[in-house]
Amino acid sequence: MNSKIKDKVKLGIICYPRMELEKIKSACVENDVDFIEIDIMSPDWMSECKEDIDGYLIRPPCTYQEHKSIFDERVFFLNEVLGKPIYPSFKELYTYENKRNMHLFLSGHDIPHAKTKVYMRRIDALANLNDQVYPIVSKSNIGASGSAVQIIKNKRQHVRLINKVFGRFSPEFAFGWFPLGKKYGIPLPRVGRAQKHYLLTQEFLNIKWEWRMIRIGDSYIGHQKLLGDNGFASGSELVGWERPSDKLLWLLHNATEKMGMRCMTLDIFETVDGEFYVNEMQAIIGAYRPYQMKVDGKPGRFVLRDGEFHFEEGIHCQNACWNPRVEDFIKMLNGEKYNA
Repeated sequence: MNSKIKDKVKLGIICYPRMELEKIKSACVENDVDFIEIDIMSPDWMSECKEDIDGYLIRPPCTYQEHKSIFDERVFFLNEVLGKPIYPSFKELYTYENKRNMHLFLSGHDIPHAKTKVYMRRIDALANLNDQVYPIVSKSNIGASGSAVQIIKNKRQHVRLINKVFGRFSPEFAFGWFPLGKKYGIPLPRVGRAQKHYLLTQEFLNIKWEWRMIRIGDSYIGHQKLLGDNGFASGSELVGWERPSDKLLWLLHNATEKMGMRCMTLDIFETVDGEFYVNEMQAIIGAYRPYQMKVDGKPGRFVLRDGEFHFEEGIHCQNACWNPRVEDFIKMLNGEKYNA
């Protein structure tokens, strides 16, 4: 931390518009931290990053791929080139709403997940279709709450998607695949979110439900995400307050330790045969309640002591989990922990 800062930590808040700015501010106030907003959307954003700022809280976008890419570029420059501390870490942010990167991290660290392929060429995507077993899952690189997920049920649907994203005759004529939204009940194509020039597919897993497993600093938290009417857990907002098993808690701990991450949520499928597969990695989640776990009806968290997980009752996820993030960041800046 800057040695000139004596009384209080001062944090810069870099928050994508219409996300969680007020909650981040409240978390700073409740942790007795000074703060200043940085308009990273501005072409002059760097002029706002003053020397008296000790570190930066980052809330990235989850909508447009181009904005996420520019956001990542600017945060990378701030952290890796200028050497400014950030929270979450760049590794944690780089996998957020980036399913291609998520696949690399999970594969590289041998963490269980659905078999995934990322194609950059139409010819590769078309190969071996006659041997493909359906259904399979296709996902856009970015897109929250299941908005970018398709279930491909047959070869015809698969080929149609390949031609959309790669172009039937040339990449120059690729219109892309885009999700549908609704306004006044009327379906509208969200062409601003078009997926082009790549295809990501996964094996289809028969799941009972999904577990949201959260690690922030030394806190371990989890709950069930139940399936909605569309068959997806993502975006269903249906919660089950079952205690996560030690197997799930250890999966969360071991995976985040392998990847060098302290601020990470793993959405984990539990299949009908009792296996666990990581489905999503997210440094930031939509957390509407000030608690994200209940054990025997009591909100709280787990902490790891002496090789065992111990439950501690209490409220630990205030302001959409920004309170524990700010608390953990302060510890890092004070030298108690080191950012991943």
